[in-house]
Amino acid sequence: MPDSPPPDLATALGGLDDNITERERKKDRRIKSGEHEAVEINGRKAFFRLRSRWSLFIIIWISCLTTFNCLLTMFVGFGSFNFKDYQWFVTSVTMETFLQIVGMGYVAVKFLFSTSQDS
Repeated sequence: MPDSPPPDLATALGGLDDNITERERKKDRRIKSGEHEAVEINGRKAFFRLRSRWSLFIIIWISCLTTFNCLLTMFVGFGSFNFKDYQWFVTSVTMETFLQIVGMGYVAVKFLFSTSQDS
């Protein structure tokens, strides 16, 4: 009988062992929760970088389209370009550019700046 510990000591050691495993489980949950939060934060950072890059591209593209329309209007107004036989051309280019700007605005609002509840 000297090989087995007294019953109260075995109970105490068993409770200590359960306590350690419970602490380990809590620690594992916190680590997994922290890893999940780190992935979430890194994903959001990447999303905001991508959104910023696309926003800049859209701003540059719309600026180029607007500048092109302004230059076309000025050249036609000053007589440098003559579209008397092709009046439909200036109208169609202006309409096409306007529709592109509206389309880019729609893309920006719908896909780049909407929240997940809106989608």
